[in-house]
Amino acid sequence: MNPVSFAADIKPLFRSIDIDHMAPMGVLLDDYEYMSNPNSNHANAQAVYDFLVGTRKPHMPIGGPFWSKENLDLFKKWMDQGYNR
Repeated sequence: MNPVSFAADIKPLFRSIDIDHMAPMGVLLDDYEYMSNPNSNHANAQAVYDFLVGTRKPHMPIGGPFWSKENLDLFKKWMDQGYNR
């Protein structure tokens, strides 16, 4: 089984409307370097994940549709596997 990669598996999960909405706030959902930043102990990816699962509020994306369990599991797997490019 191939490892989960940001480019092939994670980035396509974000809708362009979500990317465009979050960018002015400094949240770069489509940027690997931002999402996987090891200098912050990967805090950006973890924060995005927490908002997507709803453990941090507001539950994202605001108003839905919220991510499926399958997509959330894929994002978590990407993190668990070491934030592959």
